[in-house]
Amino acid sequence: MDLEKVYQEPEHPGSFGGVEALFKATDGKVSRKDIKKWLSAKDSYTLHKPIKKKFKKNRVFVSRMNQQYQADLVDMQSLSKFNDGYRYLLTCICVLSKYAWAIPLPDKNAKTVVSAFEQIFSERVPLKLQTDAGKEFTNKLFQNYLKKKKIGFFMTSNNTKASIVERFNRTLKTKMWKFFTEKNTKRYIDVVDKLVYSYNNTWHRSIQMTPASVTETNQSQVWENLYGKQRIIKRYSETTTSGVISSFFAAGLISERSQMRKELSLCRLFSKISLDTCATLDDV
Repeated sequence: MDLEKVYQEPEHPGSFGGVEALFKATDGKVSRKDIKKWLSAKDSYTLHKPIKKKFKKNRVFVSRMNQQYQADLVDMQSLSKFNDGYRYLLTCICVLSKYAWAIPLPDKNAKTVVSAFEQIFSERVPLKLQTDAGKEFTNKLFQNYLKKKKIGFFMTSNNTKASIVERFNRTLKTKMWKFFTEKNTKRYIDVVDKLVYSYNNTWHRSIQMTPASVTETNQSQVWENLYGKQRIIKRYSETTTSGVISSFFAAGLISERSQMRKELSLCRLFSKISLDTCATLDDV
């Protein structure tokens, strides 16, 4: 197996990844030990190896794919002169499947942002979209566009609440900077689609499969892999009932008009939690 080809080919699953990503991409034909040794000699890997930090973050609960997306605008202005004047990346991710997009933007005007979302929504359309409070998302033109598409919208000022898209941003930028070092360039505009394709087709630890392989048929298994009964019970075992209700309301699993009914369902939720249970809670 040619590790060099796998690592350097932008669209290849596992490209510019770490030990586990390359191990999965080579179907286990190269041992983790050999991959680690090989990567240790790569400047593009050692210089940009992410530092793992563990910290508590708010969990986002959804019941199905395409229920909720998170979006963000990544500032790439420092590299605009190398990328035909493109100054931003619009990133967007599905909370359940982790399937993501990254669209280069020359500016963050309302029309430009709407045009980028049209590209994304031509593939898939979410029920809800979560962003920060940036004007590129709160302007009248974009809000009217969402209403026309019948997409719910909410925003947060706390970055940890949009942690999923923030995590994708870090993953994509790490891939980019490894590519820059490997190819001695600062031009990403020609390969960003390939890098995103690589991400979507690379095995994802939290969902135990690739984002591109998540479908309506297997989303129930994805939900179990991502959340799981024990994980949710542990998360909320020491939380007050009102706290649990507030958390599910913030996550979009329950609506304001039905909070009282959902409170009565909590005991059932904790005793037998599943995708079907969440779907029932979401639809009442």
